[in-house]
Amino acid sequence: MSVDPIELTTSAFAGLPSAVGSGGGVIAAERQGLAIARLTARRAQGARLAEILRASFRLEPPSAPRRAAHGQVSLARVGPQSWLATREGAGNGFAQSLQTLLGESASVTDQSDAYVILRLSGPKVYDMLAKLVPVDVHPRSFPAGDIAQTLCGYLSVILWRLEDTAEGDPLFEIWAGRSLAVGLHQAIAHSAAEFGFVRQTP
Repeated sequence: MSVDPIELTTSAFAGLPSAVGSGGGVIAAERQGLAIARLTARRAQGARLAEILRASFRLEPPSAPRRAAHGQVSLARVGPQSWLATREGAGNGFAQSLQTLLGESASVTDQSDAYVILRLSGPKVYDMLAKLVPVDVHPRSFPAGDIAQTLCGYLSVILWRLEDTAEGDPLFEIWAGRSLAVGLHQAIAHSAAEFGFVRQTP
């Protein structure tokens, strides 16, 4: 008997403080409704997988730890011959549609409910990240599109940089396993408290 996946609609941050300190030096916006699938090319199928993705989404799978996007679909390289694919608002069916599309060229697993994602912005986001992650996030070293699998405090996370906001503030996304949501929120809120931390709810 097959069981349809269930999309989680309750925020993993429910009940946690939405503001710490005074001001808005760091703003965290929870991302929900993002469809996520992990693609891993099967042996000797990397070229075929790339060909299908180029034809279907006009996306070149990154060969380095970077993110590429076109329209509502993005690909982020997270390992040798392995990528995280995302699509806005596509739900758990995204992984299944990718498996149908890619056929024998790749293994696909649905990760839509596996992560919590915070989009970080604000004039003090550099200062906050400098206290938390062992990565130089200055744009000269970590430009838009770059990805790092790293630590945030003691938690394993994926950090990537997006294009700056319209106001010129840096913009990042930080991903962690859903079970680590409380620890992630506490680490970020504590480090951002001196600048003022605000978490926006969906």
